[in-house]
Amino acid sequence: MDRVFIEGLEIEAQIGIYDWERRIRQPLVFDIEMAFDNRKPAASDAIADTLDYKAVSKRLVAFVSASSFGLVETLAERCAELVLREFGVESLRLKLSKPGAVRGARAVGVAIERDRASLPPEPAKTVEPVQEAPKPAAKQAPTAVQLAAARAFARRLEETIAQAPPPPAPLVAKKPAQLVAKKRATPAEPAHPGRGPTVTTYISMGSNIEPERNLRGAAEALRERFGSVRLSPVYRTPAVGFDGPDFLNAIAVIESDMHPFALNDWLHALEIAHGRDRRDKSYSDRTLDLDIIYFGKLVLEGPGDFMLPRPELRHAFVLKPLADVAPHFIDPVRGASLEELWEAHPDHDAPPQPVAIEL
Repeated sequence: MDRVFIEGLEIEAQIGIYDWERRIRQPLVFDIEMAFDNRKPAASDAIADTLDYKAVSKRLVAFVSASSFGLVETLAERCAELVLREFGVESLRLKLSKPGAVRGARAVGVAIERDRASLPPEPAKTVEPVQEAPKPAAKQAPTAVQLAAARAFARRLEETIAQAPPPPAPLVAKKPAQLVAKKRATPAEPAHPGRGPTVTTYISMGSNIEPERNLRGAAEALRERFGSVRLSPVYRTPAVGFDGPDFLNAIAVIESDMHPFALNDWLHALEIAHGRDRRDKSYSDRTLDLDIIYFGKLVLEGPGDFMLPRPELRHAFVLKPLADVAPHFIDPVRGASLEELWEAHPDHDAPPQPVAIEL
């Protein structure tokens, strides 16, 4: 049997068994091979005779994006069932990958093979029997006593209306000037309305090659993707571990709707866009260096050197701007506030040099 395939279909979804996983959207990758007889469309050269892989992709994106499962096994099974039922596919092989879920592995997931014969029966639709509406009972003429009571009630109602005072004039509320001013000062709608759940995330930013230009570019890219960005003061520090120009460092606070692994990849792509060669793992000059220091209160190790919280917290050029922007945040490992950690730091009495630039 011929095969129609969709390879590397990336869809973000809420999935996972942990609370933190279910608060954010994670990237998933689908590879699907569907059994289909391609001789008819090959002979007719008509798109109507094909298996419309674009329609399959759009249907999967809609379903997966709106889903919320604990296990990738469950999601893979539901997706296979959907394609088999709705697109007349006889059989398929579906691979669902979850990138970065295990440290040292590019991705993990499941691969399943299903056919129409293995589909569970669709639930029977119950049809309620049609019942005839009961015929209304024949109306009976009111008795003399009922008529007399109704007339008496009508007279009392007329008398009450006649004796009632006229209604007061409608009140028109006037807004004080200060209330009007406050309304005008209300901030605009978020830059990215309709985003899913988010997690407060702290990102360190550093550069010693055209640092002002590169840090401003990074801050602007964060605003375009995540909306409002809170920035710490900028500090100048000597290069650590090698001889080179001084670094400018700052902290950016965003509300991330991305899985931390996906956000880490996004930040790496932003570094590369600013000219960084990530193949150089040694201490060296940097056009842009971006690291997730905190992702909410999450403690996590991932692929490569991924770690939350980041060990760079030991450096004054990371801890000082963190303490500036979020002094009362409690480190989930050390159990102390950032303000307390900075006060205990060896460089507390000789802090990094602040630089008066706007990002």
